[in-house]
Amino acid sequence: MNVNEVVANRALEILGHARGEYRHLHPNGHVNMSQSTNDVWPTALKIASWFSVHELTAAMAVLRGSFAAKAQEFADILKMGRTQLQDAVPMTPGQEFGTYALMLAKDEARPTEAAMLICEINMGATAIGTAITAHPAYAALVRERLAEIAGVPVVIAIDLIEATQDCGAFVQLSGVLKRVAVKLSKICNDLRLLSSGPRAGLNEINLPARLCRELDRDRDGA
Repeated sequence: MNVNEVVANRALEILGHARGEYRHLHPNGHVNMSQSTNDVWPTALKIASWFSVHELTAAMAVLRGSFAAKAQEFADILKMGRTQLQDAVPMTPGQEFGTYALMLAKDEARPTEAAMLICEINMGATAIGTAITAHPAYAALVRERLAEIAGVPVVIAIDLIEATQDCGAFVQLSGVLKRVAVKLSKICNDLRLLSSGPRAGLNEINLPARLCRELDRDRDGA
């Protein structure tokens, strides 16, 4: 409602009226017409999530490509493989980096699949999904405009009451993102261990010093 009041008062100024002269243009009756916290907020969150997911999958593709390149570069180097940090059997760093590339490849499509679930929106549901006070053509018009402006293939839910109370799409997306995060965390821990040292650690790989300088710069606020 705060946003509605700001929009309404600015519109009144543009129309030549004083702020607060709501008989000409009302924050709720005109600006907020057919909207509700329970349909606008979930829809906005879904659209934002859609863009974030596609940024994530694009970054995962770049990282996968980097690991795949390192897998080829290190294909002929022999080293010791380990289980629970104990020496096991020989392997190559190429095999390790190839595994990282495959781990990411398996999960690249998962966030996008989960994102398809959040394309279903409940605009026009208003308070509890019964569409009370909403114009009959409102939901279809909003869907059309959102798809046009945002480029997201949104669809109106078949049952607005169910869509208003069901958070399953967010739960699904959260689970997929957690799966990706766990894999990335595992890879980061491996790389940190393999680059430990240089004198008293494993020191099997060298992480670029440039990354360390960037981390120091970010930490110092430079």
